[in-house]
Amino acid sequence: MDRLLSADPSVIGGYRLAARLGAGGMGVVYLARSPHGTWCALKSIRSEHADDPGFRARFRRETELAARLRSRWTVPVLAADAEARSPWLATAYVPGPSLAEAIARNGPWPTVQLLRLGAALAEALEGVHACGLVHRDVKPANILLAADGPRLIDFGIARAVGVTALTTDGSVIGSPGYLSPEQARGRTVGPASDVFSLGCVLAHAATGRPVFGVGGAAGVLYRTVHEEPDLDSVPEALAGIVRRCLSKDPERRPSVAELRDGFGRFEERGWLPEGLPALVAARAARVLELPVPQGTVTDGVPVDGWADAVTQAAGAPAGAPTSRRRVLAAGGAVLGVSAAGVGSWWRWGRSPSSGTTGAGALPRRVIGLLGDRSEAAFTAHQRGAQVAVGEHNDSAGRAFDLVLRTADDGGTAKGATAAAARLAADPEVSLVIGTGTNATAPAAVEACARARVAQLLTRADTNELDGVNLTSTLLMRPTRTAGPPAILRYLNRVVKPTHTTVVHDLTDGAETLQTVRSITVHKKLDGDATVEEIAPDGDFGAAARRIADRGDDAVLFAGVHPDRAASCARALREAGYRGPCVADEHVLGARFLAQAEGWLIGTGYTDATADPRVRAFTAAHRARFGAAPAPWAAEAYDAVRFAVHGLTALGDDDRSVLRSELLRRPWQGITRKVSYDADSEFFEAQEDAGAFLYRVRDHAIRFVARADDIGRTAN
Repeated sequence: MDRLLSADPSVIGGYRLAARLGAGGMGVVYLARSPHGTWCALKSIRSEHADDPGFRARFRRETELAARLRSRWTVPVLAADAEARSPWLATAYVPGPSLAEAIARNGPWPTVQLLRLGAALAEALEGVHACGLVHRDVKPANILLAADGPRLIDFGIARAVGVTALTTDGSVIGSPGYLSPEQARGRTVGPASDVFSLGCVLAHAATGRPVFGVGGAAGVLYRTVHEEPDLDSVPEALAGIVRRCLSKDPERRPSVAELRDGFGRFEERGWLPEGLPALVAARAARVLELPVPQGTVTDGVPVDGWADAVTQAAGAPAGAPTSRRRVLAAGGAVLGVSAAGVGSWWRWGRSPSSGTTGAGALPRRVIGLLGDRSEAAFTAHQRGAQVAVGEHNDSAGRAFDLVLRTADDGGTAKGATAAAARLAADPEVSLVIGTGTNATAPAAVEACARARVAQLLTRADTNELDGVNLTSTLLMRPTRTAGPPAILRYLNRVVKPTHTTVVHDLTDGAETLQTVRSITVHKKLDGDATVEEIAPDGDFGAAARRIADRGDDAVLFAGVHPDRAASCARALREAGYRGPCVADEHVLGARFLAQAEGWLIGTGYTDATADPRVRAFTAAHRARFGAAPAPWAAEAYDAVRFAVHGLTALGDDDRSVLRSELLRRPWQGITRKVSYDADSEFFEAQEDAGAFLYRVRDHAIRFVARADDIGRTAN
């Protein structure tokens, strides 16, 4: 649980708010106390969705449909108001972790507990389908764990079977990785779709990993439709039935009745794996220890009643008739909300100010900068950050002063873990900016997550970071799973190849496989593609001669070692190949630059001396340091300004909720637009999301264009 933000209302629809349970693209979920004194989970829908009449109609209709449900394994709706300015609904509160959190904390489930979990969820779906509903979003985050069994929640996108959809046909609704192939294709779904999702959930619980992998939504959806699920390590007692659930053909999936027979009877005793009963009990104890939420003061007058008019944010204006609020029987409807977010915990009360340095002085916020101080990239980051800090502290009307604090990771994963822990342990540090490489950045993630301090990663793009949406870390660039955006855009918009060869250097094949998949599986490159795999100790000569003989339109090097890339460039030149060649920033090195004249390189950093959109920053950097900004300086400047954007919205609230503020809305910097997918929380790899193109000229790289300008300028 997180404490309330200063901008949160005190009362919604007569329910006093006590804490935040989570926030997402649709709204905020609060822990609240009903007029009768019971704890509940209350979800308030964001105003931008409420402005859509179609959304209100769907919200109203699905609330009414959910009233049909009677199930042991779902939670009842206590009240809902579709007509409020910000529609809301309140459900019974389940004070346990989600299945997603349980798997992340404790790992895969044993066979006995998996069968009991499957038995309860199959019974829950049987009740849903018997009422003529399809859940459409069965996933670990929507399954809460209580001492007496699981609860299936969040019917916010449920649909009645046979009822015309209020959303446009062809749209994808649900959570990638758990939705069915028919959902991924935007087609009409039935009960069999929920069966597929249940198979995904059970396989995830059995193995500890999503059955269709991680990464960007597009890649996960593609694998869901076209590839077989990863069922390695699924226990034999479960593998057969899960495999049937995951059939691409809905007609071949088992019915819910068959699932109940296959899983057997649910038994409450020992249904949770070792370690989880204590966690569930601790969560329940925290709620029992909470004080009764007190009313707020409006214009100096205490608010004593439970009326809707207590706060404007409650929805209806003062004096609005309470008959607009539809109250449902406590034991009747089910329209659940996610009541426990991954890694959430309880902090009661508002935190004091960060402190001042004297009478009338502003409070200060400390930003940590983590990286290898011996690296030129760290110096560039530090200087860019210092420019941003100086500009902020010179600005009139600011709410706080900024302080920059650095920590040296020594360029090792072990050092990154220790340095991140030191920064995160300092209560003054509001946020950490990680400047490390793919070899060091992942190591800092866990340390920041344990301390509940937000971390922004500027430079790293390894696939190992595909799972940071389960931590306190946010990326400010896409991982390599999304593919190299600048060079793919160059090939598609400028070269327009009929046939491209991807030279896959297997020296670090696991790290570069996603780049190959983005082209061969996800078809992010137009035209046909051939893959030439080169063994770690292999020579590029034979492959280069085949490429030259075919007269390919383009070559893309998928590798991360500069010397190997240099050998490839030399082999292509000696074979007589003169077509365009592309690679990403990881190949840059002196030997490569000496061999790769004319190659196009995609990077995550701009050239502040050549990019016209960063002139003001470049001038400020020159004025302060007497030199032009080096690579990554402008990106660090943006990271600090993005942090300030979140800290300003945060006000006096605790640093633990800063990540939620940063996720709330897109933000435009000088190098990129920063936005995150509302469901997956992955960095959205848009055209203006910080990808840049360079060309190798005279043993150096020369700036060509931003990715979003490629094809609009002469390249």
